[in-house]
Amino acid sequence: MSRTNLDEMQVQKRNMVGNQAFMLLFYLLLIDIGLSGFGFRWLQYPMNVFVIMLGCMTYYLTRIIWNNSYVGPRPKNRNENIGRRIALGIGGAAFVAGTVAYLNMDSLKKPISTGDNSAMILFVFSIVLFIVLGIVSLLTKWQARNDE
Repeated sequence: MSRTNLDEMQVQKRNMVGNQAFMLLFYLLLIDIGLSGFGFRWLQYPMNVFVIMLGCMTYYLTRIIWNNSYVGPRPKNRNENIGRRIALGIGGAAFVAGTVAYLNMDSLKKPISTGDNSAMILFVFSIVLFIVLGIVSLLTKWQARNDE
């Protein structure tokens, strides 16, 4: 993915969306700090900041994909097998996950109950955000295919 081939309009859109995402992050963190000062806690400390950052990053990625500012145009003579690259990436991730699970078998046998459901909230939030990004990416590809 070459991001250096963006034209001026794409660079300006990317910078504008990045500025908006940063300002959104800033104000959401301020609101979170203010609410926690009044005693309202929606998640424990590290998780609330992480969820806010993840939401702002998803907003940023969704907007730059929607504005066709994520990657520049590809050269016509490149012939890549994208399926093979995806399969290798998934296989590598599965290998790492299996290795980590095998090395931590003792800790997996005993579930730890802390009463904090932030891991489940983060899991559901991440899945939903990946689905949204996938849909936006597919719509953008479909739109670009119809424009040709």
